[in-house]
Amino acid sequence: MEIEITLEKEDWRRYQSYIEKQLWGQQKNWKEALWVNIVVWALMAALLMMLFHNFSEVHWPTGLFVFVIFALIAVIYFHKAHKLRKAYEPMESGVFCGKHKFVFTDEEIISEGEGYQGRHAWKIVKRVERGNGIILIFLDTIHAYVFPEGKLDSPDEFYEYVLWRLRLAEGADRQVAA
Repeated sequence: MEIEITLEKEDWRRYQSYIEKQLWGQQKNWKEALWVNIVVWALMAALLMMLFHNFSEVHWPTGLFVFVIFALIAVIYFHKAHKLRKAYEPMESGVFCGKHKFVFTDEEIISEGEGYQGRHAWKIVKRVERGNGIILIFLDTIHAYVFPEGKLDSPDEFYEYVLWRLRLAEGADRQVAA
């Protein structure tokens, strides 16, 4: 199977968004979930407000000052996160953006683009995932070939083909290892 595809910055943003969602979704247990932290901190704040309300009146200027400080910290955090995300975007003249040709054989995936050629055996493919409008063939933890579904003639057929090839490679490795 051969595929020619042109990748753009928007395709990178989809890929990056997918990876970020995967990382946020990898909590080890329920205590690490974001919603649990929000509920716990809200309960602690309510408890402290009830406790201090019995001893004195709420000093609104102090409360407003504390709120502004925390809001400022949050704004700075999100601004830095946005800048970091932009810093990792590919250049228009880089390896990611541009025209790519992929050849899928029984043994390997051959990729070719402006200034590079690559060959990766099926046995090094870690996983294949589909989401956020893209199909990803992972070669490592987050290093993946990116195939936007909108740029494929038949995304369903391509996804099934890649899964089938991966299963064949896994079966061949198991037979050799046994």
